[in-house]
Amino acid sequence: MKTLHLLDAPSFIYRSYFALPPLSTKEGFPTGAVYGFLRMVLSLMKSERPSYMAAVFDHPAPTKRERVFKDYKAGRPPMPDPLKVQIPVIKEILGLMGIPKIEREGYEADDLIAVLTNKFLPKGFRVKIYTPDKDMLQLVGEKVLVVNPVNWEVFDEGKVKEKFGVPPEKIPDYLALVGDKVDNVEGVKGVGPKTAVKLIEKFGGVEGILKRWEEFKRMFPEAEKEKLEVSYTLVRPITDADIELEEKDVTLSPPDMERLRSKILQLEMKSLLKDIERVFRTSGQGSLF
Repeated sequence: MKTLHLLDAPSFIYRSYFALPPLSTKEGFPTGAVYGFLRMVLSLMKSERPSYMAAVFDHPAPTKRERVFKDYKAGRPPMPDPLKVQIPVIKEILGLMGIPKIEREGYEADDLIAVLTNKFLPKGFRVKIYTPDKDMLQLVGEKVLVVNPVNWEVFDEGKVKEKFGVPPEKIPDYLALVGDKVDNVEGVKGVGPKTAVKLIEKFGGVEGILKRWEEFKRMFPEAEKEKLEVSYTLVRPITDADIELEEKDVTLSPPDMERLRSKILQLEMKSLLKDIERVFRTSGQGSLF
């Protein structure tokens, strides 16, 4: 069975930038995010030998979620300039490596990952999603795995239930109740992970809570129905994107090794060249795998 590998590129990039000490060329161009991102991608490619893969990016335009809740992700500091200037370089290198890039106006990377998953499962694909984002665990299923690139922990349906106490399809209910500080999702005051699991077992999830609101309100007097509804909306992916994507759009292409080598040397990351050449098994111009 064919496997589609989907990379949550923003999470990879942020992780690389903040996990590594500041790196730069002799001229002062920052390279830490580029270096860390490529290390993770090359590690994935060495272990998986993918034929189908896409790096999925956030689009800089306002998202649909921000129209629902203007303070969505309001707690996040702005992207540091030394990180911002590396993103076009990362996209350029992905192109030279033959890895498709996907982004669409109005959608975050995790929404597009959900759209891609739903589009390619009926086409006979399995899907592996690489992200540390807990929201994405709701997509886990018989043919969908989530891999945390921080520690390469693999989540199948059993692992999700073991770690969070609920099956994948109840992850949105869980996150809406406990909140998610990273995305400024408030949650319900007084509800922690264990309590959330018990509430989901009792009410069946957020929709059941909203139907039996008076009963829930007696248990948590400070709970606000509208806030819970908004939280539940925010933690579920937007999957109504009208995106036409075919198998060719997620198929790896042969790398442009000459320009790739030149770019890597320009960034003074010579130590990566051996890994790149090993991954692509190149000689001269090189060929894919």
